[in-house]
Amino acid sequence: MTDELPPEQPPFDEAEYRRRQRSRANLMGWLLGGLALLFFFITIARLVGPK
Repeated sequence: MTDELPPEQPPFDEAEYRRRQRSRANLMGWLLGGLALLFFFITIARLVGPK
């Protein structure tokens, strides 16, 4: 057996972590907003559509 040390991990970059977190939050916000608009327009179309 050899006494090898595990490889060094790169230092944790909190600024990069926050940037990625903010990016994911923005994406989810846009997707949820788009879904809400889609439901809104479908509801309006069903109310105004043929009876």
